[in-house]
Amino acid sequence: MTSNSDAAALALAGDQDAWNALITKHNHRVVVSLLARGVSIERAKEIAHEAWLKLILQQRLGRLPHLALPGVAITQAGYLALDDQRSARAACEVPFDDALALAIPEGAPNAEERLLRKEQVQQAHAALARMSPSTRRVFKLIYQDPDLSHAEAARRSGLSVQRVRQIICEVRSKLRVVLEEQARD
Repeated sequence: MTSNSDAAALALAGDQDAWNALITKHNHRVVVSLLARGVSIERAKEIAHEAWLKLILQQRLGRLPHLALPGVAITQAGYLALDDQRSARAACEVPFDDALALAIPEGAPNAEERLLRKEQVQQAHAALARMSPSTRRVFKLIYQDPDLSHAEAARRSGLSVQRVRQIICEVRSKLRVVLEEQARD
């Protein structure tokens, strides 16, 4: 069995088996750290999954010089949880036919802000339209019925629970990128 530092070195070199071993070893601590922040168990598992995906992406892009686990994964998950909390506070009750709702605060101060929010919804719509039909179907299932479990969404879509979670993380990540790019413009 390889040590944590050996597995980290292999993961940094791109070894998928090493990543899998590290995730298996440390994921529980990442989830528990999110539970301590008041995140629900299901959402904590999703955020932890997204944190690991981000770390792997950073490694692939050569932006991860060292891998101090579980600390770096817990920190990444913490940032994602904060983003998630901000998004939840900003979320509005505007229905969206692809089950996407973006923030349009009640009593928005001016028409310019409302126009900006409307443009964000249009950008998100366009990004979803570029995704595969199965991805859109899973996204729609999950967000049309917030009480629907990932297991039930997996059953309805004929996918594994892990794949459903992965799709949701990928969609969120892509939408975040689209909206951040628009915010910079």
